Amino acid sequence: MIGAVVESESPQYITKTYSTVDDILLTQTVEELTGPDWQVGKYTDDTQMMLCIAEWLIAGEAPNPQPLLARFARAYEPWRHYGSGTAGILRIYPQHESNWRDLATAMFPHGSIGNGSSMRVAPVGLAFSHDLKTVATLAIESSRPTHSHPLAFQGAVMQALAVAIAINSTDFDPGAFLHPLRSSLTRFSDLLQDTSPFTTALDEIERGLDRGASCAEMSEVLGTGATAREAVPMAIYCFLRHPHSYTDVIHQAVFLGGDTDTIASMAGAISGAFLGRGAIPQNWIDAIREDDYTPSKIAALADGLHQKQFNHE
Repeated sequence: MIGAVVESESPQYITKTYSTVDDILLTQTVEELTGPDWQVGKYTDDTQMMLCIAEWLIAGEAPNPQPLLARFARAYEPWRHYGSGTAGILRIYPQHESNWRDLATAMFPHGSIGNGSSMRVAPVGLAFSHDLKTVATLAIESSRPTHSHPLAFQGAVMQALAVAIAINSTDFDPGAFLHPLRSSLTRFSDLLQDTSPFTTALDEIERGLDRGASCAEMSEVLGTGATAREAVPMAIYCFLRHPHSYTDVIHQAVFLGGDTDTIASMAGAISGAFLGRGAIPQNWIDAIREDDYTPSKIAALADGLHQKQFNHE
């Protein structure tokens, strides 16, 4: 929501135009190159698809990816800033339901390496935080309908696990946080898949934390682009660098430039899992302009997922 205002802008432009996240939220509308002006306070595709995953899990439809893809297609609203590849899949799905498995490679022959499946996967980590193996399995299945490249799978797994680990963490320990993320890549390397982009990123995160590197500095190392290999590590670093402040995590993610809405969405999901709902400023919640998925309805979905977790223990 917040990052949509400055998505794809440079950090220089963002810092010149805004001082804080609160300044961004004072903006009413943002002019779009095509279509109507963007209404600040509306969800982007990140949140819209995340809600679909939450409902997929609560409905007991997992791990089957097809009902999830059907939910994505029903919820699809082009103005929410969907990526072109995902938008194409969701537009044609109703005419190709029986061939849904082929749609993910219709746009990208080897599967998309984008961060689209990572940005929406947080509910998996919330619902199954007690079972990291299930988290990884469901993260892959939730990615499959639109992002079938191994790097997209790896990014979705790492983001979902980051949320799960954060929920179960009572104290902040970067080493303990990063260890299971690194271990999760073994399932991919055992399949002879290239995991070096993420193992290298985890190495850089550890080095950055050791020297106290700022998020802005690490953005030059990790990247802020729309690929999973850039956005997921950057989101994780924003959290690890500012573990005790949700507002600082979001500020850093938004003011980095690049794919701001997705990086902020993922970093915020991890931070919220660690700090709890009360860490989110009330005026940020009040800035939401949605008629259907209101803050109270989303809170109810989150509670439903948390209850589902206990039901599986």
